[in-house]
Formats: sequence, C-alpha cells, structure tokens
Amino acid sequence: MFNNKNMPAKGGSASGGKLLMITRKVDKNDALAGFTWNWVKKIGENLDKLYVISWQAGDKSGLPANVEVFFLPNGKIKKIFILWYELIKLLPKVDGLFCHMNSEYTILSAPLAKIFGKRTVSWYTHKQVNWKRRLVELLADKILTASKDSFRRPWFKNKIEVTGHGIDVERFFSTTQAHQTSAYRLLTIGRISPSKDYESMIKAVAILKKQGINIELNIIGDIGLANQRIYYQELMTMVDKMELKENVKFIGAIPNNRLRQYLWQSEVFINLSYTGSLDKAILEAMASGIIVLTSNEAFKDILPSELMVEKDNPLQLAEKIKWVVNLSDNDEIAMRKKLEQEVRNNHNLDNLVLKIINQFA
Repeated sequence: MFNNKNMPAKGGSASGGKLLMITRKVDKNDALAGFTWNWVKKIGENLDKLYVISWQAGDKSGLPANVEVFFLPNGKIKKIFILWYELIKLLPKVDGLFCHMNSEYTILSAPLAKIFGKRTVSWYTHKQVNWKRRLVELLADKILTASKDSFRRPWFKNKIEVTGHGIDVERFFSTTQAHQTSAYRLLTIGRISPSKDYESMIKAVAILKKQGINIELNIIGDIGLANQRIYYQELMTMVDKMELKENVKFIGAIPNNRLRQYLWQSEVFINLSYTGSLDKAILEAMASGIIVLTSNEAFKDILPSELMVEKDNPLQLAEKIKWVVNLSDNDEIAMRKKLEQEVRNNHNLDNLVLKIINQFA
C-alpha cells in the first residue's frame, strides 16, 4: 500500500505510490475515449508511477514521463492472454489496480490481483444490471460511480462510493460565450442512434423557424453500425423534406479535445437520451457555461425543472428553447454560472483523481 507519509491531507494533493490502470483506449484524438487520456494524465501527475494497460491501441503522446502505457494486440483471445501476462509482471510492482469502465477488465484481472494481495477498485457508471455487473460487485474491493443512479440495486452497499464524475473543468470553462453569429446555436453530441431522439430536435428547429427564430442545430456524432447509417439517412431525408438544410448540420465525429470549440460557440446544449446515468457530454457542456436541456432522469436532482424536457415531445422542446432564448442577460448569466459551478463542485476531475488514489491509501 501507499506510504502514508506520501498521502495527502484531506482536500490536499496526492503524491507518491504506484498504480496499475486498465482501460478501453488511451488516445487523445479519439472522439469517444479521448477523455480517458486526460484521466491518465491527471492520475499520473499525482503518482510516482502509473502503468496503464489499454485494450485498444491509440495515441498516447504527451503523457507524463512516469506514465507507461501498454497496448494490447488485436484479437480477443490474444488480448486476454497478453493481459494476464502483463498483470503477472506488473502487479508485484504496484500498490493496487484501478479498472476503468468495462466490466470485463475487473472480471479478468481481479482474481490475479487477489493472488498478489492487491486491492482492486472499479469504475462503473451505467444503469444496466446484468451478470457481468454482478461479477464486478463480487470481485472488486471497491466500486466508484458517478451517481446513485449509475450503480443500481447493489448487493454490497458498503462497496459502493458515489464520487461524482470526472470533468476537466478548467479545460472546458470559458469566460466568453457565443452570440457570434446571427443564428441562435444549438448543439448535441452523441452517436447517431434512435435512442438520442434527433427527430424531436429537428422538429423543434422546424417549429422555431416557422415562428421566425433564426436557429441552427449542430449534431456531433459518429455513424458506425449499419442500423445507425440507415437512421442517419432517414434523418437527412427528414431535414431535406422540412427544408432545414441551412438549419441542421451533421458535423460527424470530433475528438474530445476539440469539442470545447463547438461548445463555446453554442448557446444551448440538448440531450434527449434516457441512459439513467450521468451523461459526461451534458456535464462537459455545463462546465463550458452552456445552458442544457435534457430528458435524462439522472439529472432531475441536479438541474432546475425548467431545464428538464420529455423525449418525443418536439413542441415542448421548442418551447423550452424559446424560453432560454428569451432569458434576460442577467438571468442567462446566472443560469450559466450555476451549471458551471455544479460541475466544478461535484464532478471535477481533480477531485475525482484524489478520490481514486486515496482508495489505495
């Protein structure tokens, strides 16, 4: 375990110790996993040594010198055997194991960690409860989660700790806000999938356009699976028929480290998914000082009721957007500051990093 003299006082900054982290992908340019690079950087800055096993290859450049990243090869069977090989080499060198995101990492590695007498801490943020989730609960010594809704129906409540999410507030925060164009800019980020309810957003834009509001919706997200391509084509047809080509733009996938440019140029962020767990994209928007509208039930205790919307209700969404458009300057500034402060206080990556490291004290 960590030497106590190296551990921080409460609220202080951690230093010392060696950890092993397993995650899906370390790649600062990846649209979905790019944020993990920043987690690795911040954790490494607070340790003597951080070893990272990355399930997929990526761009690790720019990380601190004390961070060593191992990329597993292609092929599931080969990945598993190389993972075990690296675990046997690295576990004797470290004070503990941190499994980030996927349940499989804990399932595959925690038994070996127990053999070597090392503590396993897992990060899990999803409302789904299946056999893999149950195995994680059995095998991990501690489970960190972003909210009470991100880890449901636990068997061992004493293993669960709600820590808030990990958003790099300083990277997203901006002292200047949009209003740089004549159009009122809306933004949404997420894969192109029916679960995101992009139809309601597009219909809301059409409603507002008919009311004489100059509005623009930018949709950032990847199109991967075959059914997502079909859905994308359906959305494009919808935009064409409603004569919204100048109002609705599909930007495609954008690396996480470039998202802030789009966030800073937008007035309202919309998320109509229903994941039931704290959506990182919404929190990043809040940290950027943007007013958000969402149907995600996980935010019902975080956001004012005025910012909660229903799925499949474009008329209500249009009314909510118009309400934001008509806010006075003072009310708009106050709302932006309130949302940014919520993330800064309760979902700050710097605070989360200390909570992760302190699990091994």
